[in-house]
Amino acid sequence: MTGPAPATAEPADAWPPVDATLRGMARVRISTTVDEGRLTRCRRLLGVSDSALVDRALIALLDEIEARRELVALAEHPYEADPDLNWEAPSGPALPYEGDVPPAVVALAEQRRRG
Repeated sequence: MTGPAPATAEPADAWPPVDATLRGMARVRISTTVDEGRLTRCRRLLGVSDSALVDRALIALLDEIEARRELVALAEHPYEADPDLNWEAPSGPALPYEGDVPPAVVALAEQRRRG
C-alpha cells in the first residue's frame, strides 16, 4: 500500500539505491504491525511504497549496527596499539618551489580547463 504523493517529495536519488528494488534481489513478504503515526509520516514525507520504506529502514538499521560494531572494534583494538598501523610516515621530498605557483603550471591548468 502506498500513501498519497507528498507535495514536496524527495528526489529519487536522495537516498542510496535500494538493491532489492533495483537489482532484482530475492524478495520476501512480511506482515507486521508498526507505529501508525510513524508510518503515516514516512508515507507523507517520502511518497514511496511501504516496501521501499521498509527497505530504507532496514538499510538504516544495518548501517547503524555496522557503525556501532566498528566503534566497538576500534575501542577493543585501537590503531595506536597495532604496530603495523601505528608508524611515522617518512617526510616526502621538499617542494621544488616556494611561494606562487609557477606560470607553466598555471598555463597547463588553464589549458586543461578549456578541454
